[in-house]
Amino acid sequence: MKELMEGVVIEVTEHTAKVRASIHGDCDHCGMCPGSNAMILDVDNEAGAAVGDRVFVENKAMNGVLAAFIIFLLPLLAVILGIVLGYYLSFQFMLSAKLLMISGGSLFGLTAFVFIRRLDKSLQSVKPTIVKIKRNN
Repeated sequence: MKELMEGVVIEVTEHTAKVRASIHGDCDHCGMCPGSNAMILDVDNEAGAAVGDRVFVENKAMNGVLAAFIIFLLPLLAVILGIVLGYYLSFQFMLSAKLLMISGGSLFGLTAFVFIRRLDKSLQSVKPTIVKIKRNN
């Protein structure tokens, strides 16, 4: 899902720019705003915008339902799968069912946690980009 926001470039560095974008209904009380009507975004400046230019910024937003599934349900499903797998493997290897269920649940839960952590770091590295510039003449 992609979202377009309009804003003004307030600072430019080598390949990035700081854009003051006005807020909308989707971001009420998110905490990123320096005031009550604007937020500052660090964006990729491949288009070559200058300070004072009005720009359109494309933000690749993740679907809220998918994010909630990944954060809350994936670890729970992984732990349940590990417990069930441990239970069935206890009959195969003639070991304590409780030991294998605890081990399986812990191992699968830890694996889900590591997966979510890596996914979060990869999503944080993706910055919004400037797609259109309105030059101030």
